[in-house]
Amino acid sequence: MLQSDDIKDDDLPANTLEHFTELDQVLQMIDQIKSIKASSFEREFEQYAQVLTRYQEQPHLLDPHLELLLSRLLTKIRQTNLPDDERHAAFKYLYIICKVRTYKVLVKFMPHELSDLEFVLDLLDQQDPKEFDHWETRYMLLLWMSILVLNPFHMSRLDVYETTTSSATTNCVVSNHVQAKTSKMERIFKLCQLYASTNDTCSAMAAYLSAKYFIRSDIKDVYLERFLDWIMDQHQADTVHVKFGQLAAVAAILKHGKREDLLPYADKLLQWIGSCNYKDGNDFLKYKNYVKIIQRIGLVHLKPRIASWRYKRGTRSLATNLNQPGARGSDNAAESEANPDELEEEIVVPDSIEEVIEELLQALRSGGNDIRWSAAKGLGRVTNRLPKELADEVIGSVIDILNPLEPHEAWHGGCLALAELAKRGLLLPYRLEELVPLLMQALFYDEMKGYMSVGQHIRDAACYMCWAFARAYNPDDLKPFVQKISSGLLTVAVFDREINCRRAASAAFQESVGRLGNFPFGIEISTTTDFYSVGIRQNSYLNISDYIAQYQVYREPLINHLVQRKVGHWDSAIRELTAKALHKFAIREPEYMAAVVLPQLLAKTDTIDVNSRHGCVLAMGEITLALRQLELDSKGATVYLSNQRLAELNELIKSFLERNYYRGMSGELMKSCSTHFIRTCSLAKLQVTEECLDTWQAVIDICLVSKTTAIRESAVEAFSELCQAYYCLQERNQQNERIINAYLKGADNDLEEHIRMGYIAAIGVLPAFMIRPHLAAILDNLVKHALTPLQAVRAGEMTIQDHENIQTYRWSEARTQSVKALTKLVQSVGYAENSDSFGNPHNFHKVIQCLLKALDEYTLDNRGDIGAWVREAAMVSLYEIATKCPPDLLSPMHTHQIVVGFMQQAVEKIDRTRGLAGRLCCKLIHSTPAIPYIQEHAKLLEIFPKDEKTILWLFADHTFPLFCELLSFESYSKRVLLGLSASIGQLTESLIKYASTAFFQFLRSNSEAVPRLCSEIRQNFEENLLNERVTYPMLSFLDILIGSGTIDAVLHDENDSFAEDIFRLLNLEVKGYKKLYKTASSISAFCQLIQVPRLSRRVLSKISVFLGLQHVHVRKTAATKLYEAIALHGDVTEIPEDNMDEILTLLSETDWTLPLVEVRPLRNELCQLMGIKPPVSGAAAAATITTNNLT
Repeated sequence: MLQSDDIKDDDLPANTLEHFTELDQVLQMIDQIKSIKASSFEREFEQYAQVLTRYQEQPHLLDPHLELLLSRLLTKIRQTNLPDDERHAAFKYLYIICKVRTYKVLVKFMPHELSDLEFVLDLLDQQDPKEFDHWETRYMLLLWMSILVLNPFHMSRLDVYETTTSSATTNCVVSNHVQAKTSKMERIFKLCQLYASTNDTCSAMAAYLSAKYFIRSDIKDVYLERFLDWIMDQHQADTVHVKFGQLAAVAAILKHGKREDLLPYADKLLQWIGSCNYKDGNDFLKYKNYVKIIQRIGLVHLKPRIASWRYKRGTRSLATNLNQPGARGSDNAAESEANPDELEEEIVVPDSIEEVIEELLQALRSGGNDIRWSAAKGLGRVTNRLPKELADEVIGSVIDILNPLEPHEAWHGGCLALAELAKRGLLLPYRLEELVPLLMQALFYDEMKGYMSVGQHIRDAACYMCWAFARAYNPDDLKPFVQKISSGLLTVAVFDREINCRRAASAAFQESVGRLGNFPFGIEISTTTDFYSVGIRQNSYLNISDYIAQYQVYREPLINHLVQRKVGHWDSAIRELTAKALHKFAIREPEYMAAVVLPQLLAKTDTIDVNSRHGCVLAMGEITLALRQLELDSKGATVYLSNQRLAELNELIKSFLERNYYRGMSGELMKSCSTHFIRTCSLAKLQVTEECLDTWQAVIDICLVSKTTAIRESAVEAFSELCQAYYCLQERNQQNERIINAYLKGADNDLEEHIRMGYIAAIGVLPAFMIRPHLAAILDNLVKHALTPLQAVRAGEMTIQDHENIQTYRWSEARTQSVKALTKLVQSVGYAENSDSFGNPHNFHKVIQCLLKALDEYTLDNRGDIGAWVREAAMVSLYEIATKCPPDLLSPMHTHQIVVGFMQQAVEKIDRTRGLAGRLCCKLIHSTPAIPYIQEHAKLLEIFPKDEKTILWLFADHTFPLFCELLSFESYSKRVLLGLSASIGQLTESLIKYASTAFFQFLRSNSEAVPRLCSEIRQNFEENLLNERVTYPMLSFLDILIGSGTIDAVLHDENDSFAEDIFRLLNLEVKGYKKLYKTASSISAFCQLIQVPRLSRRVLSKISVFLGLQHVHVRKTAATKLYEAIALHGDVTEIPEDNMDEILTLLSETDWTLPLVEVRPLRNELCQLMGIKPPVSGAAAAATITTNNLT
């Protein structure tokens, strides 16, 4: 039993519900309903709506509990002493149930006792139709009234007995002026008029109430004509401000009323609705109601009947169809025409029906989707009541809509109408000969309209037609067309661009397999092309299509569709998938591809349509590759590409160059497809001429300097395969040397970054036989461009005389490309023990040193820390080299620098970089075989898990506690502290929280390591003095660190100079006060040092300088921070205790934004209170010294 339950759960979608599990919770919410003015109402109502909305797609699960839910809510609503706001809240709760289950179902559960009529009527009288907040109350009351008016008693009898007004409603204000003393019949009539005239949600419910009320036998004679005349007068008087509720009320009355009751008004209504001209405007809502009224007037004119001439299918059982041995129809299937011996009364068709049908046919061309749907259904209903001759004319008119001169809206409407006619059996089998070709056109309808394509809705409707045909006809009738329909549906199911069309075609195919049973290999294919499989476009194109192509009957239709329609598709993604699909088809049908498809594609390359050229070149490359693979596998036994075809392929790129196809915007597409063609032909080792190779190389050179990244990458891939396939010959050495020299020169370009990137990427993919003769030059070039200009000068790769454009220091993307190219260079050449490989220690160490320097790149621009791209590429490269090189090449220094470099990056501020560094560091430590010379390797193995996937490396709360443990090791702690200072001192609150928590937790747990760590912090600060990338976050880091209390022992140790050194370094960092942001940030760190008694006077003197600076922001910050510091640590300073309150008052109440001439005297007064000398400017001090000397 458990096993079957598991299987059941696996078969269902993940969001499928089985029953209403929250019943008790919902009932509790209903019992605790509060007034809408209560502060908690909105939150509780949202929670209630959220619970019920879960059942929007499976509302039937509520049915067993609807009666209980409604009784609870209506019991509360009926309470006589219930406040109005609480009653409105209950109606809001009731509306949510109505929205989930729909009003047509809910109304059946509403109470219909006669005693409720007066109550509901009084409540409706008291509502204000213009009050937006309580529209749910009016909506639900109108719905309730629609079931109450169906009581079996004559409405006039309800006014015989005097009834008092319900006390539950005495507190309400009558706002719509419906008099309470009039009869109930009149009051309901007035309410229908009132709410049908409001263009809001309630008008739709008023229309539903009108339909139920005015068709009563005791009401229709008194009020129906009056109501209809009132609506007609309203619309004739004002055709601009249309009341949609009134139109909906007419349509609903015509739908629910009896024909004999409505027939007297049909002509009048038709004349009225025709004169309103609602179809001429752009208001689709008016037109939709117009179409509904028109079609229902037509149904009123015609007697209800089922056409005796319609097509009658025999068996409707799926099981019977599937069990049939053949594709023949049922033996007892009825004939498509009625028995001529049957007696049939003559059908009288009024003249007005012609007008109705004409309007419905016009509506099929409307721009509104809903209008076309309504017109299609209306045509089906009306045609079902017509005699055969007239119905045949209607069907012919619908078929005539499907012609190339009609717009796409007409095609969509025509397909929907034909599907509706087929569902009702009104399309006789002889029409199939004419319809199936039109169906095929509709299945593949796709036309460009400006910058967009139209046809998606038409293809969807065509699938609906196929679905209707499968349900309407016997297998024998469709047998001549099975091949076309099945191939068409499968083509749409796997190759349509839109997911809804693929799924619609899949559903139609499955329906046809089940109903007809004569689709070739239907069962096998329908299990593969299911709803979920065709939902992924790439899976449909490359996997499902290949599965279907194993059946010969479907292979050529699929291929032909791709060649004729998808190769030149407007979406480039479709063209690329088409080429890949044709590659797979070429393996299954090589002769057809070589003899038929390739010539067609070659012919299309002359077209002016750039999309078609692009798709054809992509497809030819893939087909050529597949055919050549088959030829190579057969070892020459089979040849698919003739000499003529080879010559045409050789000339293709040359012809593009001669015609200047690579210029302009269209040239971008041609560049991408040409490089793809070169790559596939190189992989196929196609026989080419020397002239062809030169042409291909020229195109690659053009594409390498493109600004588009995708084109450069495609050119690099093509160049790599071209070198491997054709440049390995001895006689090409000179040409190869020219190419390498040209690319090295191009890499030195300092005008455009993308040009350097293209050439460097191409150098990186050179094969080993081309690299070895020029290894030194290539290595020097890549190393030089992997470093910033300053790094390159320091490393000796560039002299000061090698002047580059000043902008190249921002070319981090080019340096990233150089790092990647270096890695590929090492992988290509290998570690052989000779001078022209990386087994040579000189070459190897040069690469390692370059990559280690790349770890220190922190270039910034308006995109942020773009140097992170270089650091990430360098880490990947170092990991690849360290794990794959011979162990004896690695020196202890290199290994240590790699490990500490990874560790520093693993605690810095960028999540992506930190995650990559942490993962690579963990893998490096657990590498097999082990990397030599890793210090404290055994302890690192204990700290880091063997499976790096067990740690969420992108989450700071997972990684920082891990790396803070490394602070225990002297060999790693200094670099880890450098990274930590950057993370803790930056601006992201969550990162500061997790990094500082882990760091301070370690300091508290390892107090013996605190002096050493403080010394290393001082060293980091001193070594990076004036390096703002390090020192700016260092200022905030020191503020947080000293304020945490974890290093108090070091601060108060008079034998430890840490505090004095930090004070000195802070002074040096902000010397001159030229950078506002740095000066302001340093104030917090200075103020934290006040708590050190031996430094307090010097710190106070420094802060007093800040209080007198010109920058307002600095003065305000200094005053605020000094106030906090003195309030916390004033007792350890030398400030007189008697002056403390006055100092704090002066700091807090002084307006430090005043001009300096007013601020500085206050600052000097503050200094006197603190017992320090007021600061004197340099000029004033010099003047004083001069005066003293003269004296």
